Amino acid sequence: MSTTDATGTYRLLVVAAEAVDGEQVRNEVAQRAKGRDTEVRLVAPAIDQSKLEHVMGDVDEATDRARQRLERSAQALERAGLEPVDARIGDADLKQAIADALGDFDADEILIVAHSGGGPSYEKDWIEDAEREFSQPITEIYVDREAHVTDVEHTAGHAEAGPGEIEGQSENMPPFSPRDVLGIVVAIAGTIVLVVLAATGSEDLEGLSSQSLRVMLAGGFGLINLAHVVGLTLFQSEGHRGAARTLFANLSLYGTPAAIVVSALLIAIG
Repeated sequence: MSTTDATGTYRLLVVAAEAVDGEQVRNEVAQRAKGRDTEVRLVAPAIDQSKLEHVMGDVDEATDRARQRLERSAQALERAGLEPVDARIGDADLKQAIADALGDFDADEILIVAHSGGGPSYEKDWIEDAEREFSQPITEIYVDREAHVTDVEHTAGHAEAGPGEIEGQSENMPPFSPRDVLGIVVAIAGTIVLVVLAATGSEDLEGLSSQSLRVMLAGGFGLINLAHVVGLTLFQSEGHRGAARTLFANLSLYGTPAAIVVSALLIAIG
C-alpha cells in the first residue's frame, strides 16, 4: 500500500454509496485532506435498491440514481475545496466499483459514504467484505436521511491484499454479476434445448416444415447467445455497461426461453 506519491500528494478514493451531502458529511471528508495536498477520485456505485433488482441487473434506474448522486457529491466536494480529479459511475457491486477505481488510481485511503439505515440490506455486507479485501485503510461515514452523520468507522488496511484485487476472483478474469452468470447459463442451456427440439420430428406446418422453423430458431438464438457470452466477456473486461450489452443480455435471458416455448408449440401442433 502506498502512503503518498512522489510529489507528496495524498490520494483519496471517495465512494458515494450515499450522496456526499450536508455540512457534516463535507466536513468529515475535508478532514481527510486537512493540511496536505490531496487528490480525490469520486465513484458513485450504481447500487440497486433490492436484492431482486441486483440479481436481475436492472441497471437503468440504478445508473440514473448513481448519476444524480455523483453530481450532488461532486458539487459538495467542490464546496469543501476538494474538487475531484475524476468522477464516474461505478459497478453495481460496491466492492467491484472500488476494485475498478483502484485499477488506475493508487489510493492511500478509501472513504465510503453510506446510509445508516434503509439502504440495500446487502450494502453493509459489501462494506464489511471490502474491509477484509483491500490493502488501503477504509473510513466509513454513515449518514441518515437528513444527511446527518450518525457514525464514523475506521479500518486499518491489510498489506496482503493487492490493489483492486477481490478475494475469490482472478485479476485475469472479468468480474461477473449474478445476472451475468444467469445469462450465461440460460444462453448455453437454452441453446442446447433448442438444438434438441430442432432435431425432433419433421412434420409440415401449412406447407413450411415445422422442423425448418425450429432449426431457424435454434440457429438464430445460437448466434445471439454466442454473441452474448463473447460480448459479455469483452464488455466486462473493459468495464463497459452499454446498450449493446443490455440488448444481448435481454435477448438471451428472455428471448431464449420464449424461443423454447415456440419451438415446443411447433412440435405440439405439428
